[in-house]
Order: sequence, then structure tokens, then C-alpha cells
Amino acid sequence: MKILQIVSGTHVNGATLHAVKISELLAARGHEVVLLKRPHFDQDTVAKDIRAIDSSLKRNVGEVRRIGALCKAEKIDVIHTHMSSAHAFGALLRIFYRVPCVATVHKLNLQLHWPVNDIVLCHNEESMRYMRRVNLVRPSRLRLVRPFIDERQIGLPRQPRESLLARFELPAGRPILIAIGHFIPRKGLMDIVEALPRIVAAGHDPLVVFCGWTGDADYRAALKARIAALGLADRIRWFEKVSDEDRIHLARCADLFVQASHEETGPATVLEAMAQALPVVGTRCGTMPEFIVPGVTGDLVSVARPDEMAASVVRLLGDPAALKRMGAAGLQRFRDLYTASGNMGLIERAYADAHALARPSRSITG
Repeated sequence: MKILQIVSGTHVNGATLHAVKISELLAARGHEVVLLKRPHFDQDTVAKDIRAIDSSLKRNVGEVRRIGALCKAEKIDVIHTHMSSAHAFGALLRIFYRVPCVATVHKLNLQLHWPVNDIVLCHNEESMRYMRRVNLVRPSRLRLVRPFIDERQIGLPRQPRESLLARFELPAGRPILIAIGHFIPRKGLMDIVEALPRIVAAGHDPLVVFCGWTGDADYRAALKARIAALGLADRIRWFEKVSDEDRIHLARCADLFVQASHEETGPATVLEAMAQALPVVGTRCGTMPEFIVPGVTGDLVSVARPDEMAASVVRLLGDPAALKRMGAAGLQRFRDLYTASGNMGLIERAYADAHALARPSRSITG
């Protein structure tokens, strides 16, 4: 098939990385892929064998006509959209050019364009319910495709943990908790900070690694001020804008992954942690209740409850054998459910379904 992927993000995040990775995997499976992106999207993020075209994605007649003509000239079989502006732009192409359109839900918002799509891909049951009840997408148009990551991307040769600790200047002999993601309020990093004194009071000596890419300057300042006020500066390490490989190596230094998000769909970082045999303590939001099996691969706690988070971490750190067992179970769960090789076929099937639903072509000029 010839597929137009449309992504409206301008910086690296879960949704943009998902769109790029799908494009790469589709190309590897023999499809022809064109990526429509905004001019400021980091070109280095796009694989060299993926053709990228710039667009403002502004929903005006001229730009819709330009991309509609491109779809017609290049005989695009299906469009796949990611993020709000891309979804709205794709809906216009679907309405005026009748190009089959598939959209992936990355965030739960009330928006009018959702019922226009031929197929809507959801990462979890929560998204499926929201799309039905709030955005009025017909159940027959919804498909569950679990979040996934390319297992080849994270299968780096293992190095001795001691050498990794030395490389990142992390101490040996202390439990290391790691949180990976943007430094923004919805990631709940403040809850980890608030939980830390309770963990220390229970007799543990943890070090917390915050690893991220971009952030909210005010939130970062508030985090650092609270860390200083609680006297925790020697218990926090910050790693910013590290490479993909170093992110995996940092995870391999840790004993426990903590995902304190207040709002999520399907955070890839949790899957990366599971793939590295790390047990995960996560909040009950988005797909995390599907990722994490309490008592088997980690634990689930309420959103914005540092006391619950602290109690969970204390319990797990107090049982090293359980940590090892949970990490192994999480790795097996990842292999069973969340690999690219196990989920790309579902996306291809969604494209075929969308194509079958398409009606005869009609141009914007009528």
C-alpha cells in the first residue's frame, strides 16, 4: 500500500515517535510511506529511507487542495493521522477527497473530527469507551491496537551494571528508582519527590533518576525548589536529552521504574522498562492498568497519592527476590503483548478495513 502518515507535533514526544516508528516499520514491511510533517519537526528524527514532506497543516482551502492533489497524484491508498491538528487536517482530506483515513488516539479530548475517520485506533479500553461515549465514534469503526515498541530498538548488548553505574556516576549499593519522561506537570514528578521522604523514613536509601527531554520551565523550577526544601538534593540525579541508547542503559542501572503520571494513554517508557526486566510502580490511568499486573509485574497506585506510591516502593524494595521475579514477569508480558512484530499486522488490517469503507473519489472543487 501507499500510505500518508500525518503528524502535527513539532518536537519529540510519544506521539511523534510512534508515528515515525510506524512509518519505518511499514517501509520495512514493503509499503511505500510518505510522512507529512510541520517544517519545524526535527528532520533527524525521521529515518533517511522515509520521504518527508513539509506542510503547515493549516486548515485552509489552499493547503488542503495542495495535499489533496498530492494524494491524488501519488495514488495514496490510506492516510494515518497522529495528534490533533493532523487529525483535523486528515478529516478534511477524507471529506473532500475521500481518501481513506485512519487516526490513532494519543490523547483524550472532545473533538468533532473523530466520527469522520474510517477507522480509529485506540491503545486501551479507556480510549475505546471515551471515543464511543464522548466523540460518538461508531463501535464498528474502533480497533484496539496496543501500544508497542520495536524490540530490535532496545535489544542493545548488555554491559556489566557496575560499568554502567560508573559511566553515569551513579553510586553502587543503593537502590535506584528511575522515572523517564518530559519534565511536565502531568508526568507527576512532584509526587515522586513528595514520596521520597516517606521511603527514606522507612529505612531505605534510594537514589532517584529523572531522565527527560523537554519540560515546563516553571514546573522544573518548582520541582527543584521543593527538592531543596525537603533536603533531597543528594538523592536526585537529572539526565536531560540523553540518546536513545543511553536511556536504555540508564534503565538497566535501576532497580525499579516509577511512572507517576496524572494522565496518560500508552507511555512507551513503561514498555521499555518492562523490556529491560524492570518492575514498575505506576498510577491507575490510561493503559498502565493494562501494562502492569499488581503483585506480578509491579504495582498500581492512585493518581496524585504520594503516600500510596511511597508505601508501594517501600514494600517492593523490602523484597529483592520479588523485584527480580516481577521484572522477569514484566519482560514476558512485554514479549507476549507489546512488541512491534506482534502488533503491526493489526495496523495493516485497519488500513485494509479503511480502504474497503472508502467511497468514490470527489474533489474539493466538486
